[in-house]
Amino acid sequence: MVAVAALFFVPSVLADQTYLLLILNTIGIYIIVNSGLDIVYGYSGQISIGQAGFYAIGAYVSAMLSTKLGMPVAVTMIIGALAAAVVGIIIAIPSTKVEHHFLALVTIGFGEIVRLIFHNGGEFTGGPDGITNIASLKLGPLDFNSYESYYYVVLICVIVLLAIKVSLVNSRVGRAFLAIKYNPESSLAFGINVHRYKVMAFAVGAFYAGFGGVLYAHLFRFISPETFTLDQSVLFLTMVLLGGGRSFWGPIAGSVLLLILSEFLQVFEDYQMAVYGVIIMLVLFFMPTGVVGGIKEIFQKRVMKLKH
Repeated sequence: MVAVAALFFVPSVLADQTYLLLILNTIGIYIIVNSGLDIVYGYSGQISIGQAGFYAIGAYVSAMLSTKLGMPVAVTMIIGALAAAVVGIIIAIPSTKVEHHFLALVTIGFGEIVRLIFHNGGEFTGGPDGITNIASLKLGPLDFNSYESYYYVVLICVIVLLAIKVSLVNSRVGRAFLAIKYNPESSLAFGINVHRYKVMAFAVGAFYAGFGGVLYAHLFRFISPETFTLDQSVLFLTMVLLGGGRSFWGPIAGSVLLLILSEFLQVFEDYQMAVYGVIIMLVLFFMPTGVVGGIKEIFQKRVMKLKH
């Protein structure tokens, strides 16, 4: 609790560090998206490489409703996230019947279709130029139009959505997700509706990704199709793998570590995807439970040695 309380004082400490505040906002957004992806991959065992599609839907729906129709941003943010969840359900109903690399291919295709729709949407979506001058979030007299003020919005959203995730994974639904991941045949035998729970996991992951997209759109106040490419989906999955799936801290650690790494890799822009690929292979071979899982294993081994 002390650490969480301390996070609320960060903007006052970094008041003149605009770029650092931007990075912290982005990390918060990625934590939300990756926590949702962890529900899909870490808990229900489904490989999705199309999170950028849901990320884009949330961003575009909120941006278009607020900018073109003048709706309140607080309302369009919820609508954008819900729109992503609805699309997630529609996509999941047929696609979750396939597994492993087939599901990965389906989600890759979905992400690219969404990007192309927004790219070729003409005046409606802004086409390849995207949408500019997106409205900022306003709540009464408060206008969250700076990185410093927006930090509080992102932080509160992170806390709330992480709390919802913890509640979900510790519930009967979360136990059903894990049962499906480790033994779908036995889950069926025990009366668990495997397909329904897979669709539910996809919907939750899509909602979190859509909400992350909404926050992104009103943070940068500019979006374009090139923000939501396959590279972005791979980045999300790499973050979850690096931090460790089926974990509270895994998506957080992965988001922080890889975003910091990507900042250093910007000078090698053409090789970033190659680096992410190497990271995925190294994690799968040497740290299959991710950084957080690896640290836990080391700690447990040392505790066992001390006991003996």
